[in-house]
Amino acid sequence: MIHPGDAALGPAPDGYRSFRRSIPLAHSFDPQDAALDRAFERARAMLQSWGPQLGAGMRLEFATAPDAEDGFAPLPAPSVGLEGRLISRVAGVVPLRAPFRVVAADFDSTDHAGYAYETLPGHPERGREAFYVTRGEGLVEFTVMAFSQPALWYSRLGGPVTRIIQNRYTNKYLLAMAVSPR
Repeated sequence: MIHPGDAALGPAPDGYRSFRRSIPLAHSFDPQDAALDRAFERARAMLQSWGPQLGAGMRLEFATAPDAEDGFAPLPAPSVGLEGRLISRVAGVVPLRAPFRVVAADFDSTDHAGYAYETLPGHPERGREAFYVTRGEGLVEFTVMAFSQPALWYSRLGGPVTRIIQNRYTNKYLLAMAVSPR
């Protein structure tokens, strides 16, 4: 069976590196255990409110609606075509703005939920990243998967450091989904 994140990402183009990392959010020997449903619904809600990115310490920017009070609007749920910017600080100091566009968003299925986005010009990497929670026989699992290659001079120059930073953020995404209040 193909993972819904694989379908959202599509095949990795030649020359791109890819990865997939998962963490169990709930496990039970009884597939009817209500705790599995609670864990799945909690994870779905977190994904709809950008939980992995916010939990990793990132900020998100979206174009504000003209009627937004004081220029602030609630974060929109991931939806196909939505564009925004992830904002983080490299080494806690250097601000990094990474534009993206959501290419897949699926929150209506009974056994999976998530979204995928592609990078836009100005992002240090070129590629796609997907965030999905799945529910199977006695297991609720969160998965982050991506394919990418350096897009800007400093990400190409950074080589192994760029991969270390990407791995660090992947760990933060997984941890954010695993330790949030139940």
